[in-house]
Amino acid sequence: MLLPIGVFLGGVALLVVAVATGEADVSLVLIFPVFSGSSAAFLIGVLLIFLSFILGFVMLARGATDIAQTQQTAERRTEFGGVVLIGPIPIAFGSNKKVALIMLVIGVAAALLMVGLLLAL
Repeated sequence: MLLPIGVFLGGVALLVVAVATGEADVSLVLIFPVFSGSSAAFLIGVLLIFLSFILGFVMLARGATDIAQTQQTAERRTEFGGVVLIGPIPIAFGSNKKVALIMLVIGVAAALLMVGLLLAL
């Protein structure tokens, strides 16, 4: 993951060199810096910055597929659940009965808290 960062920093360094030697200009449009130049250092710097973005996206995509393959081999089972409150009425759901029951208890507690706060006002 350090390769895209190194390529990006190399591109920025070349842009700095191009600006410092007067081969490129920097101006601000609103709050965004705009670089313009015509030297080889400027062109290579811009190309390196674009290359760093491409390398970063490719490496992230490749890492995501590696993680997905690792998770498939682990065969990890996850449980999920949730509560939908329609007014003071809780509707609970879950991947199994235990999770659904826990969600129902949380939903009833939330509904009682809502009704209590409403009556207190």
